[in-house]
Amino acid sequence: MAEANGFDQLMRTLVLLIACLTILAAPAQAERRVALVIGNSAYKASPLKNPANDARAMAAKLKTLGFQVIAREDATKLEMERAVADFGDALRQPDTVGLVFFAGHGMQVQGKNYLLPIDAQIATETRVRLEALDLDAILDEMAAAATRVNLVILDACRNNPFERKFRSAGGGLAQVNAPQGTLIAYATAPGKIAADGTGDHGLYTAKLLEAIGAPGLAIEEVFKRVRVEVARESANAQTPWESSSLTGNFYFTAPANTAAKPPSPPPSAAIAPAVVADKEVVFWQSVEDSTDPKMFEAYLAQFPDGTFAGLAEAKIRSLTRPAPPQQVAAARLPDPFDGLWSGTLACGPNSKAGWGPVNLNNRPLTVSGGKITGYREFSRPDGKRSYAKLTGMVSDDGRVDIGGVVGMPGQDLSLPIRMTGHIDGNRMKVSGIYAHRECSLDYTRE
Repeated sequence: MAEANGFDQLMRTLVLLIACLTILAAPAQAERRVALVIGNSAYKASPLKNPANDARAMAAKLKTLGFQVIAREDATKLEMERAVADFGDALRQPDTVGLVFFAGHGMQVQGKNYLLPIDAQIATETRVRLEALDLDAILDEMAAAATRVNLVILDACRNNPFERKFRSAGGGLAQVNAPQGTLIAYATAPGKIAADGTGDHGLYTAKLLEAIGAPGLAIEEVFKRVRVEVARESANAQTPWESSSLTGNFYFTAPANTAAKPPSPPPSAAIAPAVVADKEVVFWQSVEDSTDPKMFEAYLAQFPDGTFAGLAEAKIRSLTRPAPPQQVAAARLPDPFDGLWSGTLACGPNSKAGWGPVNLNNRPLTVSGGKITGYREFSRPDGKRSYAKLTGMVSDDGRVDIGGVVGMPGQDLSLPIRMTGHIDGNRMKVSGIYAHRECSLDYTRE
């Protein structure tokens, strides 16, 4: 009874707070804001000091500005790809603004830009598209979602060791014409190098964090202010640059309405716009750490299409999921995809390497609890020993993501495996890159 009374009292307080905020100012905009923030520092070949710090600070700042944030630090290729997919799913609602921020190593090869994960192993130029994330993959997700405004911010022009290996890899990033409704911002001009910075943040990100907090600045003015400050502080050694095809207006913090400004506004009127902008955020912050699903149901009742609606729904599912039984591990029901899977791995030719097509039948996979594992050592035609190591995941709907390497024991050089597909019943079908070949895998459960 005391718990119910406490909940009722908190709900009355929250409802009263929302009512007061509504009286103080005009209704908040229905605009949704979704951000993908990635910061990669822990590169083996050339670690960086600031990107993880930059991403952490940017994610925190964007949350205060009403963004739903998908954040990753020191992400692998697979983690970056999944984050981009999650970001694309989150964008698919009306009147949404999408923002991507990446800090870390970036490079261009033959005029295309790539963002490097921390596990990139780039020994040759042709491996870049397999080991790194193509910027076009992010732009494609935004285009498919038909978002109102798209912002892509790349503090990824830092010098890196991979570019020095390739003749066609230019310094920094290449110029990209922004698609309609999109602004692409670079930490420095195309083909130039930006410094990682000596403080807690890179120079570009530090100035950007300051500018986006300034009230009433249109997005174009935000980046103009950043460009002026970075150029001044770097003695013109670094000049940020943007490519824009925006067709709508956007403000990180909307300006106050000055059309009918009273001669002597009371103190409360001066803070009204900020209060309205924070109305939903105040409610969310009051419930986000709760373990009571009713709190998140109350949020959804007030803001069914709110910035944090997806997170609220996920919280409800997590909190209402039945707790696992204690001390009965042996009685756990198996995952619907658990088991040993085997069949045929069919690979096409690789004319550059002089490899013909091949069908392999000795590459079994084990699925347990949604995780895929496989390891097999074998003899090559030249008598040398090689191995294939695969790892991956099966989602609840049967989607399969497999990664891994083919290599030789005791040698660092390895060939990547990146395959995706689906399980239907007792049949697994995936396809993709397997050691520089286009391959397909057709397996059944034993």
